[in-house]
Amino acid sequence: MQDILNFLLEIGKLKKMPRTGWVWLGIKNPETIGQHIFRVAVMNWILAQKVRPKLNLKKIIKISLVHDLCEVFVGDMTPYWGLLPKDIKKRREVLKRWIRLPLKMKKKRDSVKFKKEKDSIQKLTKFLKPNLKKEIMNCWLEYERMVTREGKFVKQGDKVETLLQALEYWGSKPNTPVIGWWEEVEDMVDNQVLINFLDKIEKNFYGKKKVDGELKFLLEIGKLKTMPRTGWVLRNVKNPETIAEHIFLLTIASWILGQKKRLNLEKLIKMSLVYEICEVYAGDTTPYDGIVPNNNAKKTLERWPRFLQKEKEKRFFKDYGKEREALKKIISELPISLKKEIFEFWNDCKKRQMPEGKFVNQVYWLVTYLQALQYFKQNRKFPILAWYEQMREFIDDQTLLELMEEMEKKFLPKKLFFDRAN
Repeated sequence: MQDILNFLLEIGKLKKMPRTGWVWLGIKNPETIGQHIFRVAVMNWILAQKVRPKLNLKKIIKISLVHDLCEVFVGDMTPYWGLLPKDIKKRREVLKRWIRLPLKMKKKRDSVKFKKEKDSIQKLTKFLKPNLKKEIMNCWLEYERMVTREGKFVKQGDKVETLLQALEYWGSKPNTPVIGWWEEVEDMVDNQVLINFLDKIEKNFYGKKKVDGELKFLLEIGKLKTMPRTGWVLRNVKNPETIAEHIFLLTIASWILGQKKRLNLEKLIKMSLVYEICEVYAGDTTPYDGIVPNNNAKKTLERWPRFLQKEKEKRFFKDYGKEREALKKIISELPISLKKEIFEFWNDCKKRQMPEGKFVNQVYWLVTYLQALQYFKQNRKFPILAWYEQMREFIDDQTLLELMEEMEKKFLPKKLFFDRAN
């Protein structure tokens, strides 16, 4: 369990690593790698269903989740690395167009980048079980080398999502870096489903056609990239984790920890991706909603709130109804079969009636606790006791309890903590 904890802590760094291109271009509060991975995974899952002959959707999502994990150690190596002028204005002018290099130079640079990133993946996974280490490496290689239909689709989809993010930053205004991403996708993308999606993107941003279908859905969930989690805001955490960043780590944790269970792994991964998307419209509710007084919030947040069973049920159904309507709204323009699938996955997570839903719900709280422990390490005034109490109420899965024990060994000063708990 210590090895899995270390792995999750390492990839968790991607939640606060900004993507290099946006930094170079002066974007304020730029998208992080974790946020990017979240929407790439959802987008590729949604669009890959249209490809014929059919693609392996579980593999599509896994490759999407893995494709940028190497950046934990080597950073975000864009095609422009090492080629940009130091002067900021000149650099931004260069970045407005897709970079064109002689083939020999391009191959040499690609080879250097590949080796650095491969070494990083090997370093990241070296303590994992052999089968898991091999699976992650194979997923990454499929993406990098595009040796399978799934790997090629994810590689192209990654570029399309980046273009979409660029358009969200700059819109259709002339003389912006967006033209560079258009040139890149036009060079690379040959999958007809993605070409059709690019046509929708173009009509929406340039033709001012009303956005609908999958594009509207993906633009809406993109808002989760910048929505901070309410629990951290209440506790005055600086630069708090966003909902998209939380979904990113939740999904990978469900995949990794779910391998130890006799559960449907594809369901676990998809459930994790959709668990919080309703919060685009419903907001991020917490157990403290309606009970935090304006004049003494700090004291209330120090302990886990206790409710009678009747009150628990009342609060659950109130939140459930609000989130259900929000979910229906956000998936309203997706194909019927996809709407049904997403709703059923979300509903199972919320009601915890099936083993997969119950497991993802517990992983959700465990990953939240892991983040809370890291905030506690940064600031000993962070009210960690409330989380300690909450986990004893929510988690009973043996695998997760073992991981929780490792987390507490690593982050909690035992004597100080248990004195307070008693």
